[in-house]
Amino acid sequence: MVVFLGDSLTAGYGLDPGDALAEQVEAVWRARGIDAVAVNAGVSGDTTANGLARFDWSVTAAKPDLLVIALGANDFLMGVPPDVTRANLSAILEKAGPAGIRAVIVGLSPRGDTAPGSREADFAAIYPDLAAKFGVPYYPSLLAPIESDPSMLQGDGLHPTRDGVLKIARPLAGFLEPEISGLRQAKACPVTGDCAAP
Repeated sequence: MVVFLGDSLTAGYGLDPGDALAEQVEAVWRARGIDAVAVNAGVSGDTTANGLARFDWSVTAAKPDLLVIALGANDFLMGVPPDVTRANLSAILEKAGPAGIRAVIVGLSPRGDTAPGSREADFAAIYPDLAAKFGVPYYPSLLAPIESDPSMLQGDGLHPTRDGVLKIARPLAGFLEPEISGLRQAKACPVTGDCAAP
């Protein structure tokens, strides 16, 4: 089981049920013959603080094999200081480790001035920094495949359309596939990690 802990980009803001990101990632896996379940734990409007506050019942209670953390966009839009966002995401990763939950962190590519020292640059740096610190995979940006194509975004210019979700789901699903395969191998061969070993 893979839990997607996120905000409106995960929850499927403005979309019909079943068209949200987690559901479409699972559909990609199914089409590729991968029997993995994606659980949508996205809540529209959530900040990293909200995600941390509901970690126990949104993540731990589900007992997932893998956690995809896709939070921070609302922090940026609401003016939350980057160090606060960094601390919240770090706390989420710190909770995942002892719970035995493998995590993946999804980055943020803020629009605007990304010159060194800018708020945009400070936010963007949070994600690769934490990925390196905690040794977890880093996916740079959900919206990168569509952010320059207005036809893939809803009228607000922030949220993907159904077609936009389909376009961002495919590369994310592919990125997560090795993580799923690694988890399955670890479960099958918990001692050696090598099923071919005698």
